[in-house]
Amino acid sequence: MRLSRAYATLFVPCAFLACSRNEAPVAPAKPEKLAESAKVAPPGTPRFTNVLAQSGITFKHHFIDSESGSTYRINPYDHGSAVLVADANGDGLEDVLLLDFMGPNHLYLNRGGLRFENVAGAAGVEVDRAIKVGGAFGDYDNDGDQDLYVTTYRGGNHLFRNRGDATFEDVTKAAGVEYVGHTASATWFDYDLDGDLDLYLGNIGKFTTDTISQEANYFYEGVSLPFKQVAEQPDALNAGEPNILFKNNGNGTFTDATKQARVGAAEWNGDSTVADIDLDGDLDLFASNMFGANHLYRNKGDGSFEDVTATSLGRTSWGGMGCRFFDANGDAYPDLLVVDMHSDMWTAPDLPEGFRPNVKWNNPLGSQVPFGRIIEKPDDVRARAVTFGNTFFVNKGDGTFIEKSEQAGLETWWPWGEAVGDFNNDGREDLFIPAGMGFPFGYWPNSLMLNLGGTFVDVAKEAGIEPPAAGENIAGAEIKGRRFPRSSRAGAIADFDRDGDLDIVVANFNHEPYLFRNDSPVASSLRLKLRGKSSNRDAMGARVVVAAKGRTWTRHVTNAEGYLTQSSPIVHLGLGTASVVDSVEIFWPGQKAPQKISSPAIGKVVEVVQP
Repeated sequence: MRLSRAYATLFVPCAFLACSRNEAPVAPAKPEKLAESAKVAPPGTPRFTNVLAQSGITFKHHFIDSESGSTYRINPYDHGSAVLVADANGDGLEDVLLLDFMGPNHLYLNRGGLRFENVAGAAGVEVDRAIKVGGAFGDYDNDGDQDLYVTTYRGGNHLFRNRGDATFEDVTKAAGVEYVGHTASATWFDYDLDGDLDLYLGNIGKFTTDTISQEANYFYEGVSLPFKQVAEQPDALNAGEPNILFKNNGNGTFTDATKQARVGAAEWNGDSTVADIDLDGDLDLFASNMFGANHLYRNKGDGSFEDVTATSLGRTSWGGMGCRFFDANGDAYPDLLVVDMHSDMWTAPDLPEGFRPNVKWNNPLGSQVPFGRIIEKPDDVRARAVTFGNTFFVNKGDGTFIEKSEQAGLETWWPWGEAVGDFNNDGREDLFIPAGMGFPFGYWPNSLMLNLGGTFVDVAKEAGIEPPAAGENIAGAEIKGRRFPRSSRAGAIADFDRDGDLDIVVANFNHEPYLFRNDSPVASSLRLKLRGKSSNRDAMGARVVVAAKGRTWTRHVTNAEGYLTQSSPIVHLGLGTASVVDSVEIFWPGQKAPQKISSPAIGKVVEVVQP
C-alpha cells in the first residue's frame, strides 16, 4: 500500500476519533514503570539538577492547537521542534538554538556559568513565519565558524552563513539548497572525502492539504494519517518525499547528487546517522523510516552508496524515528540504536490491562487485533522485513550486525530520539531518550540509560531527570477540561559550564525546555576539539582512539543525529580515576594512518589540529 497525496480519514480506536470530533479524550490509565526502575540505582549513577529558572533561557515551544489540541490529528504536527548545540560565536562556549512551531527561534549565546542570552533577532535566525522542525550547524565553507541549516514544513528551508560574529546571512538561493516540502532532519557529512561538508536532508510524506490554516496564514492545514490502514500492511512501501543529498562544490554552492549517490529513500524518513561502520575510511549512512523498512547505505568510495540493509541488519524498526551510531560495547566498531515511536501508537490513548512497555509485539497494532502476541523470537513477527519496537544493532565487525535491543535493556515506550554521552565519566557512552506524546495521552517519562558495558538500565528517576519538578502536566494548560501532559521531543548534550561533565538541554512540546546541570561526583575526562585541514574543518567523521590505564576507548565525531538533535562536537571521554592518558590516535576522515598524540592534558578542552 502507498500513502496517497490525499489521505483517508484515520481509522483507529474510538478515542482518536473522539478527538477528531472535538470531543473530550479519555484519560489514560497510569502504567507501572519498568521493573528495573524500582531497583536500587547501580554505582556510578549520575546526578542532575534542572537549572532552567536561573539560566536566562525563557523559550517556550508553541504547538498548533488546530492540529494537536482542540482538534487532534495523528500527523507530524505533533512531532515538535529541534534543539541544536554549537559554538556560534567562536568563544569556546557551547550555545543553544531552540526551534519553534508558531513563534521565533531562540539562539542562546552561552555567557558562562550556565547563563544564556537570546540573540536570535540580531543574529537573523528567528525564521518567524514558518513551522520550524529541524536543522544542523556545520562549517560548510571551512572558514572557521558555524553555519546553520534550518528545515520547515512547507515554509522553505534556509541556509544561513555565519559572518563570524554569530550574525547570519540567508544564502539559501545563492547556494542552491532551496527546498520547499516536508523536511524533518538535516545532517552534514563529507560523503566524498573532498574536504568539505555535504548536506543530507531527511524528508517525510505530504501530510498537509493546500488550505491555509485559520490559526496562522503561513502554514497549511494537516490531515490525519490512515494509521490503521498502514499498520495492517507493514511491509508495504509508503511513498513520501525523497531525501536529498546536496554535494558541496567547494565554492559556496551545492549540487543535488541524490540520484548519483542512490540515497533518495522516497519514504517517511525522519532521521539519519553517519559512521564508518566497517572502518574502511569512508562514511556510511543510515536513514530511518517512520512507516516501513529503514535503509543502511554502505559508501562504495566512488560517490555512490549501496543499500545493504537486508544483508547487514535484517529486520529494521517499522516505526523508526531517531537513529544514532555509537560504540556501545567498546570494541571500536559503531553500533546502531533506532527508536521506534509508531509501533507504540496502538494503545491510543488508553493503556490496556497488563500493559508491558518493554516487550515487542508481532504487529504494529499490538493486542488490538485477534492475532496480537508478544514475540519470543525475531521471526515471530507478522512481517517480512520489519520488527515492531526499538532496534539495537551490535556491530560484529564483518559488515553485519546482530539485533539485541531487549537483551541490552533498550526496548522503551513512546521514544522520539536519542542523545549519546558519558554522563558519569566512567568511559562508557550512556543514552538520554526523550519520550511521551502529550495531549490527549497520559504522561510518559524520559529515560536516562546508564551503560553497564553493553547493557543498559534506566536511572532517570535516581539521576533527578524524572519526574518533572514542575509536575507531569503543564500548569494552566487544559483542553475541554483535560490536562495537557508534558512531553519531550529531543535532548542535546554538551559541557555547558566547562566543568568536565556533560549537561543536557531538552526540547519539549508546547512548554519550556529543561536544562539539566550535571552534579555527579568529580571524575576526570579527556576533551578534544578537532580541527581539520585537508579534512573538513569540523572533523565530522573522524575516529578517535584513546588508551589509558590498560583500557582503550573509541569515539566518533558526528553532526546532527538522534532526531531533531545536535549535540556538542567536542570529543568527550570519561576517564574515571585515571589521571593520565597514555596516547591518542586520530583517524581523520579519509586518512588511513592516524595522527598520534602522547599524554594530552586532561581537565581542559585541548584543540588538536590536523597536520
